Amino acid sequence: MPNRLLLIIVLALTLVACGAQPSAPAPTAIPVATTPSAPTASGHGLRQITLAMSYIPNIQFAPYYVAAAKGYYKDAGLDVSFDYNFENDVVQRAASWPESKVAFATASGTSVLLARQQGLPVKTVQTLYQKFPVVFFAKSSVGLKSVDDLKGKTVGIPGRFGESLYALMAVLYANKLDETAMTVQEIGFTQAQTVLEDKVQVGIGYAMNEPVILRQQNQQVDVLRVADIYNLASNGTVVSEALITQEPDLVRRFVQASLRGLRDTLDNPDEAYTLSLTFIPEAKLGDPKLQRQVLQESLPFWQSDQTTSAGLGFTDVDVWTKTEQFMRDAKLLTKPVDVSSAFTNDFIK
Repeated sequence: MPNRLLLIIVLALTLVACGAQPSAPAPTAIPVATTPSAPTASGHGLRQITLAMSYIPNIQFAPYYVAAAKGYYKDAGLDVSFDYNFENDVVQRAASWPESKVAFATASGTSVLLARQQGLPVKTVQTLYQKFPVVFFAKSSVGLKSVDDLKGKTVGIPGRFGESLYALMAVLYANKLDETAMTVQEIGFTQAQTVLEDKVQVGIGYAMNEPVILRQQNQQVDVLRVADIYNLASNGTVVSEALITQEPDLVRRFVQASLRGLRDTLDNPDEAYTLSLTFIPEAKLGDPKLQRQVLQESLPFWQSDQTTSAGLGFTDVDVWTKTEQFMRDAKLLTKPVDVSSAFTNDFIK
């Protein structure tokens, strides 16, 4: 294998992963909280708050970085610090506000539903990923055009946890299939390499990650988007019910400032990429060209189907209802969860 691919694959492990899910192994070390190094304000009467992010510093958080770099949080009277950890940790910390001092967190809709089943009073107040970003991908020579093309194939999955597992289960669920229709192999986070070397025919990963890596190696890649088969509630901004009750204006100011960052990111991704680099340590940046493409591939998943700017950040009740139904039928949830209490669109208006 070319040395460059080895390097890219290692760097890919630091790319968009949308956070470890509660079923993933707990981290052995907790990342250190960091304060943005871009020119956001501090002190001078600004309200200091923490946004706990469900991954390492990464281009996937560009809308929040843009909001900080362009002073939108400052305009809202906020001094925002970014803290990075695993998804199960950030959800729990948001749920325990104010004791945890974490007012906001990034997490998926599936994590919110799991958390609420466990009695954690968290709620999504803004959805970033309008489309579930996990995909099945293969070299074009395999011929991956539909779910039927998965039958009889060897499919590589990182492990029996997280969004990749949910993606596999949702596709099987939507098509009334079980795993006997294919051979599923647990391959760790080596999807791009394993597909490239033909150790598996199909991989499961993120649309803005593994397919991008393979295309950089001049590979023609076919992608099957899970969102086109069975869209699942994906990542957004999560807060505790206590924060909504006690300080709704704080929630609104943060969400509106974040949406300004999202709009600017969609309108000018080149600027967003440059501004985001200020928040990503060089050691975690990896291949700049690859990261720029990761951002570009992320944009369609953030764009709302709504026709007005207020549609950005929108949480779709139908998607959440279908997600909850699937998770119950798949035994990921052991009892019903009230979807109407798990999110609100009140703060994006």
